[in-house]
Amino acid sequence: MTAERLIQIFELMEIHERTREHAPALCTVAAEVTNLSGAAIALASPGDQFTPLCAGDEISEKLLDLEITVGQGPGVEASLSGVAIFESNLLSPESSRWMFYAPEAVALGVRAVFGYPLRIGAARFGSLILYCDQPGMLDDTQTSDAYLMASVIGRAVLAMQAGAPGEGLENEIAGLSMLDFTVHQAAGMLAVQASVPVKDALVALRSHAFATESSPTTLAARVVSRKTRYDALSGAWRDELSG
Repeated sequence: MTAERLIQIFELMEIHERTREHAPALCTVAAEVTNLSGAAIALASPGDQFTPLCAGDEISEKLLDLEITVGQGPGVEASLSGVAIFESNLLSPESSRWMFYAPEAVALGVRAVFGYPLRIGAARFGSLILYCDQPGMLDDTQTSDAYLMASVIGRAVLAMQAGAPGEGLENEIAGLSMLDFTVHQAAGMLAVQASVPVKDALVALRSHAFATESSPTTLAARVVSRKTRYDALSGAWRDELSG
């Protein structure tokens, strides 16, 4: 049964790569396979710094940015703990595990979230994040498919990091990862401007992007092109229109 499902997953990947050239195929397939509203993937460094790999839709992207900004959520918890995280109803009074994340997720129309660690053996290096716009627990088939999808993603990410040659999915993952280099480049520039560690600059960059309802990549591109800068003296962000 698992072998048959793997074949179906790979067939879906091929279809999405062929018909949607720039679509984040891994995330799109993850949502489709599990029959959920959307999916995102976060990667984690040895220092527990999280960075986005892809998101299947706008809400997934905002959820991913939210997790990275506030340091809470199913993806962060799954990656750190190494076990799957299930939150079937963010509106439930018992759902108080993420005091910063939960209200913002609910405001986006999200009602249930799930996180699965990306791991090979004892090595953990990120998470698959799934959401649904209706409350409810995953059934056995969805749970099984989510674990299987996390395994597929984990091996794909390892292949990418190892520099394995290939077409389609591997190239797409590499292209999406390149986008985040802009974020780190901007964080380096911000660190110099504000005289703070790069780690703090990265947090500040993502926080400002979240506050202004922009994506970190978009804000980072403006910082790198010097269209937006941080004024260390006033502690304010300034763009080319405000001087």
